[in-house]
Amino acid sequence: MRGCWLTLLAGLALFQGKPELGWAQMPSGGDGAQVHAAEDASQSSVGNLVTGTVLDPSGSAIAYAKVVLTGTDGQPFAETTTDAMGAFRIEGAPSGSYVLNVQAKGFQDFRRDLILKKKASPAIRIVLSIAAEKQVVNVNADQAVPVVSTEVSENQNANTIDRAALDRLPVFDQDYIATLSRFLDDNAVGTNGITLVVNGVEANGPGVTKSAIQEVRINQNPYSALFSRPGRARLEIITKGGSSDFHGNATVMFRDAVFDATNKFAITKPAERRQYYEGSLSGPLGHSKKTTFLLSFDEDLDDLQAVVNTIGPEGPINDNVPAPLRHFFGSGRVFHDFANGDQFWIGYSYERQTNQNQNVGGIVLREAGYNTKGQEHEINVSYRHLFSPRLINQLRFLVGHFDRPITSNNEHFQTVVAGTFVGGGAQADSKRTEYHFDGTDIVSYVSGKHAINFGIDVPDISRRGEDDFTNQAGTYTFPSLADYEAGKPSTVLVHRGHGHLVFLEKVLSGFVEDNVRLRPNFSFSAGVRYYWQNYFHDITNNFAPRFGFAFAPSKDSKTVIRGGAGLFFDRSGPRPIADLLHFDGVHLLRFVINSPPFPVTPADLEGVPSSVVTLDPRARIPYTVQYSAGIERQVTPKSTLSATYVGSRGIKMFRSVDANAPLPPLFGPRPVSNLGQDRQIQSDGYQKSNALELTFRGSPTKFLTGQVQYTFSKTYNNTSGVTFFPANSYDPSADWALSDNDRRHKFDLLGSAQVRRLLVLGVALSLYAGKPVNVTTGRDDNHDGITNDRLAGVARNTMPGPGLINLDFSVAHDFLLSKAPDHAKTFTLSLNSFNVLNHPNYVTYVGVMASPSFGRPVQAQPPRRFQMDMQFKF
Repeated sequence: MRGCWLTLLAGLALFQGKPELGWAQMPSGGDGAQVHAAEDASQSSVGNLVTGTVLDPSGSAIAYAKVVLTGTDGQPFAETTTDAMGAFRIEGAPSGSYVLNVQAKGFQDFRRDLILKKKASPAIRIVLSIAAEKQVVNVNADQAVPVVSTEVSENQNANTIDRAALDRLPVFDQDYIATLSRFLDDNAVGTNGITLVVNGVEANGPGVTKSAIQEVRINQNPYSALFSRPGRARLEIITKGGSSDFHGNATVMFRDAVFDATNKFAITKPAERRQYYEGSLSGPLGHSKKTTFLLSFDEDLDDLQAVVNTIGPEGPINDNVPAPLRHFFGSGRVFHDFANGDQFWIGYSYERQTNQNQNVGGIVLREAGYNTKGQEHEINVSYRHLFSPRLINQLRFLVGHFDRPITSNNEHFQTVVAGTFVGGGAQADSKRTEYHFDGTDIVSYVSGKHAINFGIDVPDISRRGEDDFTNQAGTYTFPSLADYEAGKPSTVLVHRGHGHLVFLEKVLSGFVEDNVRLRPNFSFSAGVRYYWQNYFHDITNNFAPRFGFAFAPSKDSKTVIRGGAGLFFDRSGPRPIADLLHFDGVHLLRFVINSPPFPVTPADLEGVPSSVVTLDPRARIPYTVQYSAGIERQVTPKSTLSATYVGSRGIKMFRSVDANAPLPPLFGPRPVSNLGQDRQIQSDGYQKSNALELTFRGSPTKFLTGQVQYTFSKTYNNTSGVTFFPANSYDPSADWALSDNDRRHKFDLLGSAQVRRLLVLGVALSLYAGKPVNVTTGRDDNHDGITNDRLAGVARNTMPGPGLINLDFSVAHDFLLSKAPDHAKTFTLSLNSFNVLNHPNYVTYVGVMASPSFGRPVQAQPPRRFQMDMQFKF
């Protein structure tokens, strides 16, 4: 840890010497705020350059908005309009004080004071409200400008990264979603995983490539009724639109293991190599600049290798296994802006990806891997209509088709020696197909002090095909190496019967929300969201109220007190539904046999009762109650510090129990003799979480700027999700312990800085405490077919896991190829180093007591790696 901080301080020392800053998140003030323009590398040949983007409340670009820069004498200096991407540019303004005014039909006027000093100001992000005047906390013109705001949606513990920041940060393999996911909370993520929201619609992917992303947000307006999940369980992406002039971006990325360190557990360095090509192009269609287009694509050739590190019957096993990935994505969109302010766009995207030797590494041998090949077609449609200056409607939806077969490397039965190795075949053969529809329709209405949003949201209506051919040859589990050598498995799982399945999954929602500004220094929002899902008893009374507020003690205060609470329903996703329909005792038969012969023959299955998956009659959709309170303080003219307490309670959470488990203490025959394991999906789990978040955003001095977040938290629960079984199905409460995802301490930093006009430095630092490890015996002493038994008196998750120390750096230089104001061309060369300290960052420790590796790591995160990026923009 000490070495990590010394390295960070050494890196920060490089910032000295009048660096010019361009960090990942520059907080923006409200209307009437005064902006002091920092020094910036980009400037016009004469005077200052003012640039920015104008958006509507949903994050969509506002085209043809009128932008006027006025001097203090009231005389206009320059006037322009935004392009189809909402961008504007004003050149040649002498240093001094100005007023920036923005007007657009159907939206309130915007006004901001500017002070330009010698060079161009940073790009300004302007969000126009509709219908009513937006009141803000006023400050005197000679005072520092508060970045804090009494808008409920402007919480300072959010994480927002714009287009420019994405180009300046060290992003491994151009995977910005993974880079930003560090700010998510694993304990807040639902059963169906992270919720990805693209342009207001839940989606499987962003729909465009990296250079076509305008902004990424996490935890923005966490209690909004417009979203299904809390702020730290969702990732919001705003994509670019078309442009009235031709603009493009081309990126080439290269990485080779010859420049990298060696994985902690690899005897020889894995021969990895990656080539990545990405680009986007936008411009007008025809002579009219009101119809524009956006094209984007990427091609990924990634020759990865997985490191196997374990112990077999004949001793240590160490193997570098090729795991190549091939990925292609292409999309095209057409936009049209109508004279009345309406906007329509439609787009198509295609994606395909192949992966080989998946799930290999650590204790999983090469032979137990599988291959995947997936493709997806998707059509996106958006239409924004202005009924009046006070009423706007935004309709967005997508339709798509997804196809993903999985093929095991071989058809041999799978062998699992608990905590030691996994060999044989993967027994993972399956095929998933999907025809899906997602959409939302939002109506926004403003009257007086009220801004009301209401509408319907369809997170998913899907026709799903789930073809399950897994475990046809069986999966044998052995408690130890000695049992494996003796041919004595504790259990075997075998599937027989009809694995083809088609079903319709439906998830529907509705919402209404009112944002009210009672006074200039106090606003609040109140709303409710309705949720309905089929297959889980079709419960119709799932109403989720939400509330938030922001209060400043006085009209010129630099302090804002903020809080809120909300109820958020979970979503099962397709996997539990497929299990319920597959394993009903009729279609796909599931056999779980304790102490079976090895290997099992078809004759051995005769007379064995099949196992089933059932739904508890009392089950309902789980929900989370989250609440928070915090204080935000303007600490310098351009930075804020916030402290926020966040509490949450997971209620009626999913888990599974064996409702036909052998009775204690003898654990003899099952109570229902003609039935095997009865995996009953219940909603009786509970989770309790408390956290303190400290967040710094902005620039305390011109030498140091960034976004830093530290979280101190503790989370307890008695379930880890819908597939979790307690050690004793008759006493699930005994599994109350630290959550599998509990991290007591979590520190993250993201940012970039320009030094002496020569180099742009990017930094990403993560310091995490470890997640706990569950200690089990590896045996099935209670004969329920599940090898998660613990010693008497040993609680779940008692072993501290390994922490994480990761420091990434990037160094870039911009070569200006053209100084023409409207046709600038820039080539950027950047060198990136990931895990600079080459810390091993173990994945976890082996928790099976019978394993020879008990209490030790067998797998590590990647070592130090280097990456070169080349980018051309025009």
